Amino acid sequence: MKLPKLARIAGLSLILAITSLTAFAAPKPPCSCSYCSSVSPQHSCTFDGTTTTCGGFLAVTLCQPVG
Repeated sequence: MKLPKLARIAGLSLILAITSLTAFAAPKPPCSCSYCSSVSPQHSCTFDGTTTTCGGFLAVTLCQPVG
């Protein structure tokens, strides 16, 4: 393998690693009726200091329909 190609692969791997670490380190948004009704039920959110899914939050919360 030539050195420029190896440097390019190493650089792309570093960029990929940094972006995936920031995605996992991002804080979970707080659970709310407006947030959870606009995303899929599998999205994570924080409710009373614990992490749950929007599906679980909507199952125990009485959210008024929008509109």
